[in-house]
Amino acid sequence: MSKAGLPTIRDMLARVHLRLILFAVLLAAASLTLSGGLVIRNYAQRNLDLVARTVAYTVEPAVVFGDKQAIVEGIGSVAGGGGVQQVEVRDASGQVLAQWENPRAGLPGWLLQAGNRLLWRRPAVAPLVRGTAQIGEVRITGNPEGLLRFALAGAIIAFSTLGLTVIATRILARRLQSDVIGPLEQVAEVAHAVRTERSFDRRVPVAGIAEIDRFGQDFNALLAELQGWHASLTRENAELAERVLLDPLTGLGNRAAFEAALADAVADAVTGSRSFAVLYGDVDNFKAINDDHGHEAGDTVLTTIAARLTAVLRQDDRAFRLGGDEFVILLAPVGPGETAGRIAGRLAQAVTPPIPLADGRAVTTGLSIGMATYPDDGLSPQELLRRADRAMYHEKRARSHNITEDH
Repeated sequence: MSKAGLPTIRDMLARVHLRLILFAVLLAAASLTLSGGLVIRNYAQRNLDLVARTVAYTVEPAVVFGDKQAIVEGIGSVAGGGGVQQVEVRDASGQVLAQWENPRAGLPGWLLQAGNRLLWRRPAVAPLVRGTAQIGEVRITGNPEGLLRFALAGAIIAFSTLGLTVIATRILARRLQSDVIGPLEQVAEVAHAVRTERSFDRRVPVAGIAEIDRFGQDFNALLAELQGWHASLTRENAELAERVLLDPLTGLGNRAAFEAALADAVADAVTGSRSFAVLYGDVDNFKAINDDHGHEAGDTVLTTIAARLTAVLRQDDRAFRLGGDEFVILLAPVGPGETAGRIAGRLAQAVTPPIPLADGRAVTTGLSIGMATYPDDGLSPQELLRRADRAMYHEKRARSHNITEDH
């Protein structure tokens, strides 16, 4: 203060700088924390939706057979990786068949409940479908622990940086405005780029003032943590999306993967004026194998057939399991001197050797295969699959008739 009681230039600059920097720091911290939290929440919600669909796909057989232990085990195998607080499996009437709680929660229950009310006001729901009928649903409540820790870390860093900035502004009151405000504007610019453009690789450049540079390093560390969260959630979402398209028993593509691949094949064939073939296979006497040797033997038969089909197929061919004992093969265009029928013959021959079981016995089966080619047997995916299915049943009846005549 001057003798007249008026503020000095130094005091005025200190107050002005302090107010401006406090505002800029709070704005940048709030912008980054809010934008980061929104981004992570969106990815976490997508992750919950994918987990819900994966759990529904995994526990659907157990729900059909009413095996509660298998339901709980299926939930744990999918949801035990983190990000999930609670999973409920309900039947068509809304009754709870099984419930799973995350055993690794590291925060108090009241805090997790408050976080869930704030972040996920409703659980992720996925229907349990058997054929065309809905037999139940899966409800998943997210675990906000990671988001709460991120918010806590952001608040600690923001307040720590705020304290350092206050000290710096009082010491450096005589510095020009550009020396202090310039670096903070760069922080705000980076935070804006992260929020609006998802530019998680952006970093605050080195400043000419130690305290501001320290703030930039903390800010960059927070950005690096956010980038890690983003990369991890993206990777998990990609893995879950891939698992949704795989048959858990054989590792082949499932019905959803086949329908997408068949639609792509039709589109490519229309564009390139090419033909391709669909082979529809059904395992012979599979019900008898299940009845005589048990479901474990049936699973062994299915996995062995899947491996043998994959070994015979060419590089560009793809095999899928539609469910039960039904397989379908999408054949790429055949080259000169080779036909889809010959390939189908090799596939059927590859299945015929005896299949050893876990108890030391062996079973012998076969694969009835029906074929449809594009565009001769149909122009749409539905028509091709229908024609191949019909041809397979004709083949199965013919094989059964021949076996009867031989006896």
